[in-house]
Amino acid sequence: MPVSFPSYRHHKPSGKAVVTLNSRDYYLGELNCPASRQECDRLIAEWVANGRQLPLTVPLGELTVVELIADYLEFAKGYYVQHGQVTS
Repeated sequence: MPVSFPSYRHHKPSGKAVVTLNSRDYYLGELNCPASRQECDRLIAEWVANGRQLPLTVPLGELTVVELIADYLEFAKGYYVQHGQVTS
């Protein structure tokens, strides 16, 4: 059975590079730049080494409300975009 890996691709609403691991999108930065490709390779390597799962970056129960809000705002910057413009 052939082994498949997640693909590096263009997230059209944000214009960023993205890779999806276990149904979660990871935004990598500028599309087709060496840094975003390197980050994609790093995430996939970590994912494979950990049995096709990414380890939790923050142990459960240790995420503060401020950190949660900051993570959500980062997500929203790429999600709430239409035709290259941030929506209200």
